[in-house]
Amino acid sequence: MKKALSAFLGVGVNVIIYVVAIFILFRAGAFAYDFSYEVFGEPVVSEYADEEVRIEIQTGEGSRTVAKELKEKGVINSELAFVIKARLGNAILMPGTYIVKGSMSADEMLEVMSDVTNSVVQQKTAEELAAETAESAEEGETAAVEGEGEGGQ
Repeated sequence: MKKALSAFLGVGVNVIIYVVAIFILFRAGAFAYDFSYEVFGEPVVSEYADEEVRIEIQTGEGSRTVAKELKEKGVINSELAFVIKARLGNAILMPGTYIVKGSMSADEMLEVMSDVTNSVVQQKTAEELAAETAESAEEGETAAVEGEGEGGQ
C-alpha cells in the first residue's frame, strides 16, 4: 500500500511540475508575441481615439524621454517598444511641439516627430537666433546714439 501511495504521489508531483512548466512557457510565449507585435507591427492604442495630444520635444531629449511622455498621456502601450522601434528605424526626433493621436501607430508618430515642419510651434534655428541677437545689438546701439544726439542739443 505504501508503494502504491508513494508512486501515486510521485506521479502527482510530476504532473504538477509539468503543468506549471507548460503554463510558464505559454505565458512567456504570449509575452514574446505581444511585445514583438508592439515593436514590429502597427499597433495603435485605439482606432477611434481622435483626441489630439501635444508632445513637446526639447533640444537634446531622446526617444526614452519622449516615450515616457507618450505613455503618460496614453498614446502608446509600451515605452520600451517605442524606443526599440525608434532605434531600429534610426529616427531622429526634432525639437518642437507636435500633435499626435492614439489612433496613430508608433511609426506614424516617429515620422511626424522626425520632421520639424510638422511642429505646431516652430523652434528657431541657430542662424535665426544669431540674426536676432545681432539685430537687437544694432537696435541698442542706434538707441544709444540717438539718445546722445538728443542730450547734446
